[in-house]
Amino acid sequence: MRRAFLFVATVLCVEGQIVSAQDKTADQGVYTSAQAARGATVFEAHCVSCHREGGTAPVMVGARFTKSFADATLLSVFTTIQTTMPRNAPNSLAEAEYVDVVAHLLKLNGYPDGMTELALAGLGDIKVPGQGGSLDFTLVHVVGCLAQAGRAWTLGKATDPVRTRAPEAATDAEAAELEQAALGTRSFRLQQVYGAPAGWTGQKVAAKGFLTRAGTEERVNVTSMRVLSTPCPN
Repeated sequence: MRRAFLFVATVLCVEGQIVSAQDKTADQGVYTSAQAARGATVFEAHCVSCHREGGTAPVMVGARFTKSFADATLLSVFTTIQTTMPRNAPNSLAEAEYVDVVAHLLKLNGYPDGMTELALAGLGDIKVPGQGGSLDFTLVHVVGCLAQAGRAWTLGKATDPVRTRAPEAATDAEAAELEQAALGTRSFRLQQVYGAPAGWTGQKVAAKGFLTRAGTEERVNVTSMRVLSTPCPN
């Protein structure tokens, strides 16, 4: 039986630390689905003839998109598109259309939509997550051994944090992979966790949440947890 907790909360601040615009990343719901749909229409009309399998330009999905723009701001994505596309008429579309295309590319690459449209003025404050750079304030998943120390809950012997785009508890397929993950040496204090179901303590647990720090202590402001079937070694 799948056993998971989902912590539903609007994260406006974490342990008294306000997440500024400069800390925003593209996986925090920075565009709307309607905006991405408009961008898809523009893309189909002006871009897809080149940016397709077998076309004269690369398909900007997956590793190619990440390799090109990892740790860059969305303003860099916008400027690249505006100054090079359409191929025979760069900078010929309205600025709003280019912004909509950025939203479309984010959707194609699996970044979640949100409640507020992407705006040109804010593009420089939002980064594309990459393999490098700080993970502070980003949504991550970790696997470790659940323990309680006083009123605090921790994940010990934990893996290194890895970026994720889904705050929900791990799916059955994800859990099967995480079961095989070797434990690590990290330790995370779990925020927003005030108790755990019977039988979870001492078990291998997959947690997702926003990574923060308080001095040398690493913390995860938890959005969801799922217990795995593997017990932790004593």
